[in-house]
Amino acid sequence: RASFAIQALVARHFMWGAHYPVGGSQRIAETLLGTVAHHGGWTRVASPVDEILVRDGAAIGVRLGEEVIFARRIISGVGAQATISRLLAPGVAPKRWSDELMPLAPAAAHVCAYIAFKGDIRAAGAGSANRWFYDTYDQSVDAWNVVPGQDTLPDNPILYCSFPSLKDPTHDAGPDQRHTGEVVTFVPWDSFTQFTDSRWKRRGETYDAFKARLQEALLAQFFSKMPELEPLVDFVEFSTPASTAHFDRAVGGSIYGLAALPERFAARTLRPSTPIGNLYLAGCDVATPGVIGAMFGGVLAAMSARPVAIGRYLGGVRHG
Repeated sequence: RASFAIQALVARHFMWGAHYPVGGSQRIAETLLGTVAHHGGWTRVASPVDEILVRDGAAIGVRLGEEVIFARRIISGVGAQATISRLLAPGVAPKRWSDELMPLAPAAAHVCAYIAFKGDIRAAGAGSANRWFYDTYDQSVDAWNVVPGQDTLPDNPILYCSFPSLKDPTHDAGPDQRHTGEVVTFVPWDSFTQFTDSRWKRRGETYDAFKARLQEALLAQFFSKMPELEPLVDFVEFSTPASTAHFDRAVGGSIYGLAALPERFAARTLRPSTPIGNLYLAGCDVATPGVIGAMFGGVLAAMSARPVAIGRYLGGVRHG
C-alpha cells in the first residue's frame, strides 16, 4: 500500500546497512540541544504546549498552562494532524488545509519490549543487524490483532528485533557484558483508546493485566526464535500505544507520523509552510518516515522560516 518511491528509498537505504549514532541515540538530542544552547537558545523539557496562539491569521506564541511565550516564528514538530487538532483552537485552522490533512491515515501503532541483557548476546545469536521474523506469507497482514479481555491471544505475525548496544562502537558492556535489545510489533490503535485518558503508570488493573499478557506473549514468541537469549534477560520494560500518545502526542499512537501512502505525498497543503502566518511544520510528516526523514523535515522547516539566512549559510558551505 505504500508509495513506491518510499519503498524504494527504504530498500536502498538499508541495502548496505544503516547508520547508528556513536554514543547511542541520546547523542542526537544532546548534539541538537547543544547547538541550540551555543547559539543562545534554551530548551524546556516536560512542558507540553497547550495551544499555539494565533492573531489576525498569524501565530504569535504558545501557551503552556498559565504561561505564554511569544515568538516571531513557531515551528511544530508534533505532526500535521496533532498541530491542527490539538494545538490550534477550534476553527483556527483554514478549512482547506484541515479538510485535506485530517483524513490522512496515521502510520501503525506499536508495542515494544525493551530488554536489558547480562551476558554474551553475540554468542547467543544477537548482532548489530536488525532482525525481522514473519510467521505469515500474507502481505496484507500488518498487525497483531489483540484486544483487552481476549481469552487467548493470536499468534504474532511480525516481530522486529534490534540490539542497540551492539550497533554502538563506543558501548562499554563491562565485566557483566550488559547489553540492550528491543522487540517491536504493530497493533490496532483501537485496542488501546480506552486507556488514553488515564494517567501514565496509573491506568488501572485492566490495562496492567492486558499489558502483562502482551509482554509475556511477545517475549515467548521472540525467544522461540532466539532461545539462547532468554537466560541472559536481566530486566524488561514494556510500552504500548497509550505510552506513545502520552509522550509524543501522536495521533492514533502512530510510530512514524502519517502513513507513507500515495495520498499523503499527493497532499498539496502538506508543506513546512502552513496557511497560518509564522507557523511552520517540521518532522517526518513534511519529509519521509524515520530519523533521517525527521531530520530533513527540520531542514525544510528552517529553510521555509529563514530562507535568506539558510541560503547564505549554504552558500558559505558551498564556497568556504
